[in-house]
Amino acid sequence: MSDPGLHTYLYTQLRNYAELVDDVIVDLETAGGKRETERRQTLSELLRALDTEPVSDLSATLLWNILRENKLPRKADWSKVADAIERGDTFGEVIERLEELARVLELERAEMNARMHGPNVT
Repeated sequence: MSDPGLHTYLYTQLRNYAELVDDVIVDLETAGGKRETERRQTLSELLRALDTEPVSDLSATLLWNILRENKLPRKADWSKVADAIERGDTFGEVIERLEELARVLELERAEMNARMHGPNVT
């Protein structure tokens, strides 16, 4: 795969993860955790995969590498966060962890976008 192709793929994955996290945050905050959604289930499965050894899921491996690169703990009770998402718990710690993850994903997406478009020369 060429560098542009790889960067495009990674950018797309990062965007998908960021949208997934954002959707779940909005769902938890607006529905008060009373609504069960497929997006919440998808995110909880992805977060649970972070706690498996070895990481057996390509999506989880990519996310694990992003967390590691940004010095966020991979083994940071992501399964507990996943359980809380499935239950619809909206207490502050869960939302804070998801918002932290969303910030990291947005930073990575912006960096990948910059790599795809190269330096801006004016």
